[in-house]
Amino acid sequence: MCITNELERCWPWLAAAAARGRERGLTKVELGALLLAGRAMLWPGEDGALVTQCLITPEGQFLHCWLGGGSLRTLLALRPGVEAWGRAMGCEQASIDGRKGWDRMCRPLGYRRVGNELRKTL
Repeated sequence: MCITNELERCWPWLAAAAARGRERGLTKVELGALLLAGRAMLWPGEDGALVTQCLITPEGQFLHCWLGGGSLRTLLALRPGVEAWGRAMGCEQASIDGRKGWDRMCRPLGYRRVGNELRKTL
């Protein structure tokens, strides 16, 4: 998989989430730099994609999903592999940056709202 080609293919799904992410948003070039530096991981699907990072915090090591877009079915299908990879990387918890509408979908998957995030023990 060529990261730059996959980012180009997946960007239309990720662009809206990237624009909401920070005060001025995150550009495709900035995301590409994070991916190429190994500071973020792109999880491409047929018609959707997720972006994650492993974060070390005072609460432990998190697999943090901070961008996602495209088909909900595809995003849900990516989740088990993403979570398994996080466990293999030593992450104890998963967290998702998501709007409150994600709560209903993620609650049956073991996630609970903690502040502005959804969290789950891996």
